[in-house]
Amino acid sequence: LDNLTHTYDGTAKVATATTTPVDLTVNLTYDGSPTAPADAGSYVLAATINEVNYVGSATGTLVIRPANDWASWCNHYFTELEQSAGLADDNADPDADGWVNLAEYALGTNPRQFTPPLVPMLDAHGLALTFTRPANLPGVTYAAESSDDLDTWSPVPLHVLESGTTETVRVLDPLTTGDPSRRFLRLRFGR
Repeated sequence: LDNLTHTYDGTAKVATATTTPVDLTVNLTYDGSPTAPADAGSYVLAATINEVNYVGSATGTLVIRPANDWASWCNHYFTELEQSAGLADDNADPDADGWVNLAEYALGTNPRQFTPPLVPMLDAHGLALTFTRPANLPGVTYAAESSDDLDTWSPVPLHVLESGTTETVRVLDPLTTGDPSRRFLRLRFGR
């Protein structure tokens, strides 16, 4: 399977399959549908050879990333009227899930669908948050901070655990300062 990663531009994105011997007919489905998707998201790709005397199949994931700039992202998710009404503003939360638009953009999530909150994990290394984000997303900055009183916040480094078109990032507070029994972590996004 090839041609599995795309950036949204409003057109359908088709994966390709190579066979041995070459040029065998292959049926492709995207989340069970033969219609290639156009919207940003991840789609389960299934490929099956459709030829007499040949058998074969493969699976993968077709990923269509949101357009890589704020204006394109807004145009993808919001009409001009909605944008004029403020629904696409940085701090608007049209799906009321607690993630404002700027956070949804920074995390590569859909501002029209519920995005669950991040779940902090406490282990021997400290308190951590792990999240994914589009790699090399222009026009956005990421920061993390910790506090034990919700008043004074200290920066916490972000560590990229996995690279690719989507990155897995971990924020870790080692709990070496302040009150380790009472700790808060937050992500901050800027443009």
